[in-house]
Amino acid sequence: MKAAACFNKSVDSLLSENDALCRQLAKLQQRASEIIQRRSAEVEQLTSAVEFLSSELHDRDAMIVFLRTKLQEFRKISEMQSH
Repeated sequence: MKAAACFNKSVDSLLSENDALCRQLAKLQQRASEIIQRRSAEVEQLTSAVEFLSSELHDRDAMIVFLRTKLQEFRKISEMQSH
């Protein structure tokens, strides 16, 4: 009879430890989910910033090409007037 009581006590102890571990796991999973949500929001913000800056860079490059073309045109006009 003592063996059965000892076995039951061991099982109860294991079940109690399992419950504690399950609670800790649930807390860790919740924390991981919160971190993932925050990181996803940060990635979304950074992606938007990259898209905006890429657009700005493209616009700037287009303006440089436009201004270079205009400068060349003005130089040609200036050369024609000086001759």
